[in-house]
Amino acid sequence: MGVQDLIRAIKRQETPATRALYRLGKRVKSFEVPAPKALVEPLYYAQQSVRNALDEVARAAWNQPLFRARCASVGERLSLIGGLPYIYGHLAIHIGDDCTISGRTSLVASKVFDQPVLRIGDRTYVGYQVTISAGREVTIGNDVKIANGVFIADNPGHPLDPVQRRTQAVGPEDLRPVHIGDDVWLGTNVVVLPGVTIGDGTVVGAGAVVTKDLPPRVLAAGNPARVVRALAEGERPEDA
Repeated sequence: MGVQDLIRAIKRQETPATRALYRLGKRVKSFEVPAPKALVEPLYYAQQSVRNALDEVARAAWNQPLFRARCASVGERLSLIGGLPYIYGHLAIHIGDDCTISGRTSLVASKVFDQPVLRIGDRTYVGYQVTISAGREVTIGNDVKIANGVFIADNPGHPLDPVQRRTQAVGPEDLRPVHIGDDVWLGTNVVVLPGVTIGDGTVVGAGAVVTKDLPPRVLAAGNPARVVRALAEGERPEDA
């Protein structure tokens, strides 16, 4: 019996011997060293403290200097969280003051124009695994909150025609700038498609796909995103 045959027989538990080996394997996989809470809990916090300290050193001495060098302009008090954002292509990146950007963000330029532009305003937050694809121009205002997993693009990525998709990129006519106003909140996994303008103060619910313009100060949700209602002055997130 070969090794693969033995593994298969153990998984199937076909005989008393293979059943015993299967149970032994389960016990081995679930084994852990006894860990008294009073002893191990301080070790956990010590490990976290060391990790956080190393992350801060990497941020200040490596990630942020490299990121600033790659951008066209970056304001004061930038904060990168958890690494160095991935930047692809010749993208002109302009970032305002007091911005926080996840190190797991992807900033991508298409190949249609020589140097597409991404502008991010002051005090804007860009969350974990956000992707922004700019072929011409993507503008994000001040005090914007972009939650985890958001995708923003001013281009469709590929031509609609299947024959063209084999060899050709999208044409200049297919690229339409995206403009996101001040104080916008994009929920988790929101998709913003080419040509969209989102008005100041608007909230877009999690998972929505924004295909058309949204006016200021509304709550929008769904696929495609539609206005649910207007937002009252001073309304809190939990009231929305």
